Amino acid sequence: MARNLLIVSLLFLVFGCKKYSDDDTTFFKWKRDLYRARVQNDNPALFYSRDPKISGNPDAIFLSTDFVVLTEYRKDLQQDSIYKASGGMQVYKYNKVDN
Repeated sequence: MARNLLIVSLLFLVFGCKKYSDDDTTFFKWKRDLYRARVQNDNPALFYSRDPKISGNPDAIFLSTDFVVLTEYRKDLQQDSIYKASGGMQVYKYNKVDN
């Protein structure tokens, strides 16, 4: 009985503590642009994806830019976070900067 409990807890530890990203240790420098959706008469002011094609989107209004050092995983978390927190009205566009 104790052996089975040990095996189950070991399997839970191995499979339960899996990382969401393959690489959460390598840091990159990113140029981060913040965009807001344009208010329209008939439609709500929102983006329909957290990663829209900003260059071809006439409804995107540039707000600010900054440089951050993040892992790929943390970049994706921030991109999801601003999109969800703003109700789909704001998105980050990230470009990797070569050192």
